[in-house]
Amino acid sequence: MLKLVCRDVTTIDRPEVLSTFAFIMPLFWKYLALSSVITLVCFGSSARSADLAAHRAIYDLSLLSGGGGADFTDVTGRMYLDWSDVCDGWTLTQHVRMIFVGRNGDTIINDFSFSSWESRDGSKFRYTMRSTTNDELNEQVEGRAQLDPGGVGGVALFSEPEESSMELPAGTLFPTEHLFLTIDHAMSGGDNLTRNVFSGTGDDSLNEVSAFIGPVIAPASVRPEESSESRSLTDARLEGLRSWPVAMAYFPYGKGDHQPEFEVHFQLMENGVSPSMDLDYGRFAIRGLIEHLEYHSPPDC
Repeated sequence: MLKLVCRDVTTIDRPEVLSTFAFIMPLFWKYLALSSVITLVCFGSSARSADLAAHRAIYDLSLLSGGGGADFTDVTGRMYLDWSDVCDGWTLTQHVRMIFVGRNGDTIINDFSFSSWESRDGSKFRYTMRSTTNDELNEQVEGRAQLDPGGVGGVALFSEPEESSMELPAGTLFPTEHLFLTIDHAMSGGDNLTRNVFSGTGDDSLNEVSAFIGPVIAPASVRPEESSESRSLTDARLEGLRSWPVAMAYFPYGKGDHQPEFEVHFQLMENGVSPSMDLDYGRFAIRGLIEHLEYHSPPDC
């Protein structure tokens, strides 16, 4: 579990603040689950060129820009991610706590939890999501999805908040497979990639995702005088890896929107780790910086 030392909560009764959060928070939580696309790491298979490493990471989150027009003045928080290889697939456990400070000093605490399992061949996906504001439930989602062979599409079946189904169009990918494809595309010198990605965060969790990949960044050379003691453990664990600057834009599927719901800019290491990310929602942006990183050992399958 992610443990945080948080500020005292002041009761929120100002309608302008709550109405703003009613607008931005569904989109905010939706992105936090989609952020698995850029922070997912797993053990590679022979069918893919990417050789990724399962890990546990903690990110510090802070307000990068904006906020005033959205009725809050500051944002702090943490994001905990744990990706594991479970032989038949990969699991994700994600916990996020965000603390929003209103213009009058009121504090709103949002908690988000997401967990999923994706099969190794990318055809099956199980997911659960829960979000709260000041300990009051906002949304709870649970379900499973399956893609048919040959990339012809599939279906998502939700059991929470109510029983429902969603048809998945041909070419849909789940988050793990999308990450593999993105890194393979970067390693082959590609610069643009657009795919439909299903995240499992609700009835609007199918997005057209456009990735723009910059030129490869060579591993930074380490000067002899820079001993391991003078660098953080996290930096040392990312040493010697190539990376790429990546921007991803998320569009609602099938609506023909020319403006994305949100964008994320990040550095993607060749082992799948993202040491930093900027989440841009238009009205405000949040920065995440990795504070702790540790790798998992391969499972005994």
